[in-house]
Amino acid sequence: MAVSNKNLSSPRKLALIIGNQKYQSENKQRYAINNATDFSNVLESINFTTTKACDISKQDMASQIVDFRNKINDGDLILFYFSGHVYQANGKTYLIPTNDSNIEKECDFDDFAINFEGTVKRLVEKNPSFVTIFLLDYCSPYVLMNGSAAKLKTNGKGLSEIQPPPGTFIQFACSANQTSLAVLGANRNSLYTKHLLQNITEENVPISDLFRRVRNAVHQESNQRQIPLSMDGLRQHKQASLNEVIVARLRTQDFLSKEPLSQSEYRYYERCKEYYRGTGKPLVSVASEVLDNSIGLTSSILKFGIDDNYCNFDVQDFLTTFCEKMPLKMDDIVVKGIQAGSVIMTVAITGETKSNDKKRCLQLVYKSFTDSLQDELGKMKTFFIFMGPEESLLKIQKYQEKLYLHPEFNRVYVRGRDFWQGALSDGKGRGSPYYCPVGWKRWSFYVTDRFDEKFNGWCICYHGTKFAYGISILLNGLKPAYRHEHGAGIYVTPSINYASHPRYAEVKQIPSSFRNTFKLGDYIQYVLECRVHPNSIKKIVLETLRCKNNVRIDPNIENERLEWVIDTYKKTIVDFNDPESPIVCTGLMIRVTQDHPGLLPESQWWFASHLCESENCCKAGIELSILTRKLQRGSTCSIIYD
Repeated sequence: MAVSNKNLSSPRKLALIIGNQKYQSENKQRYAINNATDFSNVLESINFTTTKACDISKQDMASQIVDFRNKINDGDLILFYFSGHVYQANGKTYLIPTNDSNIEKECDFDDFAINFEGTVKRLVEKNPSFVTIFLLDYCSPYVLMNGSAAKLKTNGKGLSEIQPPPGTFIQFACSANQTSLAVLGANRNSLYTKHLLQNITEENVPISDLFRRVRNAVHQESNQRQIPLSMDGLRQHKQASLNEVIVARLRTQDFLSKEPLSQSEYRYYERCKEYYRGTGKPLVSVASEVLDNSIGLTSSILKFGIDDNYCNFDVQDFLTTFCEKMPLKMDDIVVKGIQAGSVIMTVAITGETKSNDKKRCLQLVYKSFTDSLQDELGKMKTFFIFMGPEESLLKIQKYQEKLYLHPEFNRVYVRGRDFWQGALSDGKGRGSPYYCPVGWKRWSFYVTDRFDEKFNGWCICYHGTKFAYGISILLNGLKPAYRHEHGAGIYVTPSINYASHPRYAEVKQIPSSFRNTFKLGDYIQYVLECRVHPNSIKKIVLETLRCKNNVRIDPNIENERLEWVIDTYKKTIVDFNDPESPIVCTGLMIRVTQDHPGLLPESQWWFASHLCESENCCKAGIELSILTRKLQRGSTCSIIYD
């Protein structure tokens, strides 16, 4: 993303690494030298000056600690790591050297082992104003030479907590009454050090947070049998990190492109802004190649539309905030360009990432777009986000050029205007009976020239939706359902009465800001009118709202034929505006009512079907208890047509 520079004002970083493995007693270790070697190498990769010593006696351990202490200047970042046997007795913690043959009883530790608390005190005294870290990794319980296992409260396993001096962070590989585990299926490192190695190089992660990650990873991989014990004395240095990296700040002016938006791009983004201003959320679009694992990606971009003038736009702040909300790091992306006006920014997944990893990265980002996250991004003035190859976005924009209202075919379905009884008989081939959608208005969309010829024999059907989703579908296409009662595909119905159920078509109370638009209306619903080729209808099946007591949902169509499953021909996203698609959108159906539409006679079947107040299911726009009381009082509802 940007060049990393060494911060000249950063503290020196010094580490003493000791690994004791070949003990004179029977207390052998398996991983200590590998642990020490690998950990030392990793620390050197993040600019630590390390001193490593392996298989050393008590005298050599003491000398190493003294020499290391003499190198410390106040203000350094200090790390002490020991992998080997550790023992607690009489309230003290001991690091055991390899020449341990004289240790037969607990009273021998004072003479033949290194007192850990004393080591902590000596090192901290030289570095009172900054951070000193102590890490102890140990495996099997230490058995005394006389053959008797330790019988302290720790039972020779794990270590009990000690009080950390100010400015220190201490972590033991496991808590009291636990044993540090080996890595299952591997023999290079202990489990604790394995996760140290995986996390220690993370950039700009506060020390406490980094070791919390290590603790959680060990706990998870050990199936809760091992959890490192942390003692945090970093009250004044909470933001200190082991791998502090100063990143050159991104400047908007460095990425400004002289290439203007094309007319099709401009018009598309203006529509996206309308969506954003009406919903408060960005329009999120993803290319089918991202979701289809059988297709490779030619390129991997994130494209943002931000409703802000480029003169006021801070690219660094925006991307930092975005990445914090996503499974994405700043190092994963590179800014390719920013086009002036409202900010249109192109960001690519970095070239170092493999193609499959790029796809997985975009899939994770796409799955992160919850409603609440979209609300947060809306507050960041983000009106559009696209994921996938840029050529796929250009294709979407191409079809959008052809999507516009066709007012000649707008309709108001009510007696005295556009109305008929029974199946319409006007000589046009529709593939299935077409009944009057009474009570609805249609905003007609232009699809293609010579429409009747092109779509002769195609069936009319409906797809209920939230208004925001409806506009999103028109702008981006529809992702098929993969886990549904009747299998994969797009679910539609020949009955607008069925499509109007709150499970499918959100009942939305009209905001006060739209009162002038909808005049006397209080509630509104939206349903997409579509055309589908009969050969693309895979199944015609029973409704899935579990209507009880043999209640008929639509007087013209049997309940057993209310759901159609449309074949997507393995497309992960079906563009409703592509004339070559198996299903196309021909209009937006709107119903505006003076009170809740659940009071309408044609909606009474709702109460014999599944109807709930779950946020993820039915969107009734009212508490069901209130709606029920209205019905009991005999309240009625009128449809507003003007």
